[in-house]
Formats: sequence, C-alpha cells, structure tokens
Amino acid sequence: MMDRRFRGHILVEGAKDLKVYAKFFNREQVKLTQTFGKYKMREAFFILSERNYMNKFAIRDADFLRVSGNVKYDEGYRGDIYVTDGHDSEVMMVTVNALEDMISVAVDVDAFENFEKKLDQSFRSRIITLAYQVGCLRLANKRCSLGLSFKPAKPDGNRIKFKKFICDKNFTINLDQMIHSIIEYSKNRGNVVSDRQTIKAMYEEAFKSDHAQLEVINGHDIAEIICILISVGAKCKSQIFQSPDRVEEALALSFDRDKFRRTQLYGAIDSWRKRNDFATLFSE
Repeated sequence: MMDRRFRGHILVEGAKDLKVYAKFFNREQVKLTQTFGKYKMREAFFILSERNYMNKFAIRDADFLRVSGNVKYDEGYRGDIYVTDGHDSEVMMVTVNALEDMISVAVDVDAFENFEKKLDQSFRSRIITLAYQVGCLRLANKRCSLGLSFKPAKPDGNRIKFKKFICDKNFTINLDQMIHSIIEYSKNRGNVVSDRQTIKAMYEEAFKSDHAQLEVINGHDIAEIICILISVGAKCKSQIFQSPDRVEEALALSFDRDKFRRTQLYGAIDSWRKRNDFATLFSE
C-alpha cells in the first residue's frame, strides 16, 4: 500500500506464476507479487480489501475447485480472485495449443508423427488420459485423506518416478504399480498412509465419477509424462525433455499473448480492466 510507483497490483501464487504471467501486463503500471501459495494470497487479498485498497486482483490455480461435489465452489463468486481455465496454468496452456507449438519447435516432425501412429491417438489425448489417472489418485487422496504425498519433502528432493508405472512399450499406466510407487514415496512423511486396498477403492470411485478431465489433471504430472513420452516414445534427445521443470518453462514460452487472450481467465481480467477504467493494464 505504501508503494506508489504502480497504479495497480496483481497477486500470484508463486515464482513460476511470475514467469507465466508477467509478460502479459504493463509493468510500468502494475506490479506482480508472489504470495507463496493460495492461502496466503487470500489472506493478503482480504487485508488489502479491509484497508480499502481496490486496485488489485489475484490469479490462482483452480486446482480441484470446480470438480463436481466441491462444496467450496461458488459459481456466483464476485471477488477479484480469478482462477485458471482447467486445473492450473499448465493445463490452461494445453487448452490453447501451447503443447503443440512447443513440440513443433523441439521435436522432429517425422519421429513425432510416427509416434502418434504407434499410440493410435493424438499425443495430446494420450497425455490427458495418463494425467487423468494420476489426477484421480490425487483427488481421492484429497477427499479421503489417504496420507499420500505427491511432492518432494524438500524443494530439491526426489520426485515421484513416473517411469516406475508408465510402460515404455505401450505407454499406459499400470494402476497397481502406480499405487505401490506412490505409497512407497509417501512413507516417513509424518502422515498415516492408508492400506493399498482402501487407496485403490477410493481411486476407482474417483475415476468412475467421470469428472471433467481438465479440472482433474495436474500440470506437474503433464510435464513428467511429456518427458517420458517424448524422450522414450519419440526418441527425442532435446534437453527440454530431460526435466519436467524445463518442459514447464518451454510451455510458458509457447504461451504467448495471443493464446492468453483466448482463455476465460483473460476475459475475466479484461472485465476487471473495463470496470476500473484501466486502459494500460496489458502489455503490447
């Protein structure tokens, strides 16, 4: 509130979001600030509102907010905290063809087309299919408190090894192996991990509920799966596909202003701009 250099402020969840969104806004007029998570974002946002600071809005990942059965979701919510199309920013990028643009630059065309023929479906469809399976396990864990962990204990810690449960021949997920791998990954984290039978039953309940796929799939899982399918399936040696972090960065680079303007998120922010007579909000 003391920083008068900017006409407005935009709150985002983390450093990754700064990289994704900063290029879309006029940074001489607005400042983007990370809040280290959506809970602190909400707290900061309402503190500013209580102090009558109105030239602000926030951008957060939808996560499971719009998944059916989520009682926290209010379709008529009128606050200026705007959520991504789909589960998170990476999923939103996939909906506007950032994935295809990234691949067209980084992967040999013939090798990629041959790989799609082997899959007998589009690359995008297979990515979504696999990520949905992992996402349903995440959803079951969230809803039923199964004690599973999907993130490293420390920022530089070991990630889940997707290669342990994604077949490198037919590129499908072995469900039992996925559950086993994530149970092992979750041990010694301070949570009580449910038994295998319970976890599988809760997963199957989530999977059979036929949720909107783009609301369930997770951007980090998409990046991990892309690495495996492109490096192993399409035999691409590009360094981009040796690390999910690099894949996320490459998707963000492919997510240009034109693609951003095709999102529902952009529409919501543009409505805020018009209501607040903020002609210089977006960058050229």
